[in-house]
Amino acid sequence: MAALLVTGGTLYPADAAASVIPDGAVLVEDGRITAVGPAAEVAAPADAQVVDATGTMILPGFVNAHWHDLFALRFPLRGALRPPHDRDDKPAFLALGGDLHQVTTTFDAFAGRIALLDPDEAAAIARYSLWTQLRSGVTTLGDVGSFNRPDALADAALFLGVRASVSTWASDAVCEAGATRFRRTRDADGVLAEIEALLQRAEADTTGLLRARPTAVYGVNMTDELGRGLADLAARHDVPFATHVGALRNEPEVSRTYFGASPVRRLADLGLLGPRTMAVHTAFVDEDERKLLVDNEVHISISPAKYGHAGESTLTETGLVPVLRRAGLDVSLSTDGGAVPVGGMAEAMKAAYQAFNELAADPTDLRPTDALAMATSVAARGLDWAGEIGSLEVGKRGDLVLVPADDWRYLLNPRPLEGFLALGGSTDVDTVIVDGKVLVRGGRAVLVDETELEADYLDAVGSFSVRVLGVPPEVVRAATGRRATKGV
Repeated sequence: MAALLVTGGTLYPADAAASVIPDGAVLVEDGRITAVGPAAEVAAPADAQVVDATGTMILPGFVNAHWHDLFALRFPLRGALRPPHDRDDKPAFLALGGDLHQVTTTFDAFAGRIALLDPDEAAAIARYSLWTQLRSGVTTLGDVGSFNRPDALADAALFLGVRASVSTWASDAVCEAGATRFRRTRDADGVLAEIEALLQRAEADTTGLLRARPTAVYGVNMTDELGRGLADLAARHDVPFATHVGALRNEPEVSRTYFGASPVRRLADLGLLGPRTMAVHTAFVDEDERKLLVDNEVHISISPAKYGHAGESTLTETGLVPVLRRAGLDVSLSTDGGAVPVGGMAEAMKAAYQAFNELAADPTDLRPTDALAMATSVAARGLDWAGEIGSLEVGKRGDLVLVPADDWRYLLNPRPLEGFLALGGSTDVDTVIVDGKVLVRGGRAVLVDETELEADYLDAVGSFSVRVLGVPPEVVRAATGRRATKGV
């Protein structure tokens, strides 16, 4: 592998010192960073490929440690079947504190539908979904259950050359309205066998791009049997665990009613709470649970660019997440997922920068470099991948993002990251590098055909929507603008 020198930009390594190097350079050799510092001090081999980063910010690759591929649901799930106008919109099931009965039954139903994706459909959807992340600067993804076949997600990561920690859509219970106890929907052993097979595949991977971890789509979709099994898998395979927990206002009452314990306390009882636990959206907990989170050094992942879109109030209603961060917990940023693209990691940084500082009435509560760390080095710790990725330091993998910072938005501002959080976004990402390989340049793919990815995706989502979801073929054709799609 040839050496790669990225030089001349404002370098933000996302290291422990929150360094900023105005005229910086990064040298990558054989996929690893071998030098970082002022451009005048970083020497490169004569045959190195040189990327002139003048006028840009040089950032670590974004680490989106809580993500879902939901692109197979582009038609029914707040997607293409909506009318063009928005005046008749109603709050969905995550809004207004959460309709947990609908949440659990909807999420549980996904598992059976995922199995109906044929392999070609799953592959095309996964490639396109992962591509949208790569295009917006994400070099590492942490799946917390997707509406897709897990092997298709793993294959797509390898095809595109991005890093991914893959998982399964793990659910074996629903909390139905009018009942007072959960209803089991599938055999926990079967769910556990699926994730163990994925863990074994990741352990056999030699590319350095693929990992896996057990996840539960939601604590209220998980029986105690499944929870104990997931804890056992995490321990035996020495991997972290992730789930959505304490995410909605109405969740604690439902958890106590149907499972006999509040959300975080139940995880502790099942052996699922510890330093390698990623708790997603965790804002609705009592004082004892807050202490459990802090004492167990749990990692918190939030998706602030998505909350208003979905009607969630994770940050603003309780104000707990910034408090947990001040108490010493790692809090990272992520995008979550949607049937249509939601805010990327750039938008998550912007939203966190605004919300944390507003809640604290203090513009220094979350500084721009803190927001960057939450999207890179802190998120890498949440995936237990910090030894390899998340910052631009000697010995780490060569994953970088370049963002132009030389137009009117940055004029006379010596802090381009601040300008980016004020006026920038995902579409500003120009260059994405993974393992020293340039995968995106000028905002366009280098190694794959974007037009082909999109066409294959439209064929796949159209076919699946007609065949499995019952969407009329003419609706699919009208929405995609294609006179013919595969299987339609």
